[in-house]
Amino acid sequence: SVHLAWLILVLLCKLDNKAEIYKDVSLSYLFLANNLHFIVEKVRSTNLKYLLGHDWVLKHTKKVKQYASNYESMAWTKDFSSLPEKNTLAITPEMAKECFMRFNVTFEEAYRKQTSWVVLDGKLRDQLKVSIAKKLVPEYREFYDMYLAVLTGEKNLELFVRFSPDDLGNYLSDLFHGTSTSGSSTSSSSLFQSQGCI
Repeated sequence: SVHLAWLILVLLCKLDNKAEIYKDVSLSYLFLANNLHFIVEKVRSTNLKYLLGHDWVLKHTKKVKQYASNYESMAWTKDFSSLPEKNTLAITPEMAKECFMRFNVTFEEAYRKQTSWVVLDGKLRDQLKVSIAKKLVPEYREFYDMYLAVLTGEKNLELFVRFSPDDLGNYLSDLFHGTSTSGSSTSSSSLFQSQGCI
């Protein structure tokens, strides 16, 4: 068990080193979450769980959650910061337009990149998508409901308001399947070639 624990530790160190090659920090955290989740599930579903112990599984499950949280924070910060502060009192139609346009750009950029990324484990993939949707969609819905009225009567409204809150949920469901051909880097589309990526 000591030798196996040591070998897995070496493997985890190699994954940390490999994660550093990605220029996009959010992608490196996703890489770590994906691969560590794979290792934890292998340990949990085999006799390794008896050798490494329950505490090892719990500790590394928490690490997966931390990597996933870091990924979310890095990948979606621009989207959240493009929305106005909640305590913003008065907003002009021009300011509302700018906020909507800024959100359009940041969301489309994040969506385009992350549809080319792959998380093969369905459970982890769904957890990530649900977590992002729970944070982003309510924030956007509040902004949308409050400021869309400011733009009532504007010509070409669809140029400024490209997404409804329900649209966001639909778009987020496309993430992590590797379906996009317009990834942000050449490495993003080939991030995970095999189940374990080891």
